Amino acid sequence: MKIKTLLLVPSFLICLGCHSQSTSLNPIPTPLKIEKKADYTKVQPYYQLDFSAAFCLFEVRVNDVLVFTMNLDGQTSTMIPINSAILESGKQQIAIKVLPLAGQKLLHPSAQFKYNIKVFDAANDLNFKEQVPGEYAVAKVDPAKKQTVLTQTASFNAAVPYTVTAYQHGTDLASVKGLKDKMHDAYQQLSGLIKKADVEQIKKLIANRENFAAVTMYLNKEEADDRMSGIVSNLKSGFKLEPIPADAVLKIFGNGKLATLIRPNGEPALILKNEKDHEELQLEFSFFIPAGKTDLEII
Repeated sequence: MKIKTLLLVPSFLICLGCHSQSTSLNPIPTPLKIEKKADYTKVQPYYQLDFSAAFCLFEVRVNDVLVFTMNLDGQTSTMIPINSAILESGKQQIAIKVLPLAGQKLLHPSAQFKYNIKVFDAANDLNFKEQVPGEYAVAKVDPAKKQTVLTQTASFNAAVPYTVTAYQHGTDLASVKGLKDKMHDAYQQLSGLIKKADVEQIKKLIANRENFAAVTMYLNKEEADDRMSGIVSNLKSGFKLEPIPADAVLKIFGNGKLATLIRPNGEPALILKNEKDHEELQLEFSFFIPAGKTDLEII
């Protein structure tokens, strides 16, 4: 089965619109503050994490933003963009967590994760520019120990031609009473809109997210429109929504300012399947509550 993951966040698609009288989602998202430098169109560093991993459930966080997670019963090697977690120039933090495979209690003896950071030039057809100094790896599993987790952290300096003020000044979600219930309610509302294919409402509620993505990924208007068209096309092309698991796990990240729901195996809580074409579409979502507000919003 082909599996696609929509990193709409970092990544994320969301919306409102069920028949409940109460709501956990703000139908009119708070505008973001985005500043572009004068050389924005000419200087566009595009940071990617080049990694290889094997036999583990792993998480990649940049500035404590969950940019990628995967349950990997095998091996893989690829690159993932991380600009979506870089809000401004300066020191950036990377944290890797390696966990047991879904359903297991201990780390696989061959579990591993190693990476480096590469910079491409988005203003010049994504040509390779440089590799950030350093090669990093999570420590190998010690067969003499019953290990349940391995971690590794690193930092690097990034220079980007923009500054985004968004969730970093939001509410500390650990202080929000009933957050998990609010999140489940938001996902149920989202499920209702996806099932109805209420495209216009979806567009309104992900406008901030799309604007954020366009700035950090250096998308022009045509490319940004293509992203939205792709989302709409997927919703209308035979994909059916899988039930949200009752045991979905609440994840708080972004230094306590962002939250999402995931399945116990690390996959997003929302998954669309097209049985005819044997395709699976994983929808990842991030939520925050702006300062002074009480409803969740999507970023």
